[in-house]
Amino acid sequence: MDFKIVMFLYLKRIQIHPKAIKIQDKEIIIFLIIFSLAMGSVVALGNMANTMISDTSEEIPVPYTSTITPWSPYQSMTGFIMGYYINPWVTPVSKINFTELREAGITDIYVLATNDNYLSVLGEAKLKADAVGIRTNAWVFPGFKHASEVAQMKIGVQLDVETYDMPSYVSQIKAMREETQGVPFSVCVKPEKWDGNQYYDLIAPHSDYIVPMLYLADYEVGISHLRSLVKLYNYIYPGKIVAGLQTYESDQNLTPKDESTLLAEIRAVQHNTRGVILFRYGLSEFHR
Repeated sequence: MDFKIVMFLYLKRIQIHPKAIKIQDKEIIIFLIIFSLAMGSVVALGNMANTMISDTSEEIPVPYTSTITPWSPYQSMTGFIMGYYINPWVTPVSKINFTELREAGITDIYVLATNDNYLSVLGEAKLKADAVGIRTNAWVFPGFKHASEVAQMKIGVQLDVETYDMPSYVSQIKAMREETQGVPFSVCVKPEKWDGNQYYDLIAPHSDYIVPMLYLADYEVGISHLRSLVKLYNYIYPGKIVAGLQTYESDQNLTPKDESTLLAEIRAVQHNTRGVILFRYGLSEFHR
């Protein structure tokens, strides 16, 4: 059947968090036309899903196949992850139009949660996301104590570990993996090679996927380096990578990226990842 994913991100007001910098009253519309299907159809067979893009000169992405015994049913699911980070302190979940998120092509949301607010924030987010067919994940930091409770809510968990001493966090990662059996568990980290040894070999066996923060300008690299690095990741850790991409130019330049720039980054990683997660300081207000 005919199928076309059209991402329409309406960025009305950017609020910077946690640096307490705000850019207000800037009207920006970014149209992200992602994965326009060259043949106008998707053929699914078993665990194989080929997601095609409009440029027929590019090869069809290799379907995800786990080489490690899956911990959750999530690993056998087909399809390309199109994730979006949500910070409820910047934009309350109640103000988000989840129907518009789904129509934009979002498949997964990653909602910032703490020990104090996880029940209310995640409960509300899951209720709204479930209604439109979006998967919910908790975005947490080291010290989060309620991974098992989140798993019981049928919500995935992503542990954000931004460190130069990854080995010291492996025990926490292993413990959280044990607490999240039955739901997807992922780890967000600095990019290996670009930012030293991040010990992906130690965390890959204990996570469904790894999310390297592949922020080009912050590491002063270009598209070709992005493509090569992700290809290397997938060679070493097949099926384990979901790319974290920033939707603004850099930490020093908070201007939102234009359509062609962001689409080029997505295409560069698409062939060797299970998906992408879009990050920005705060949340686009998906309401008018």
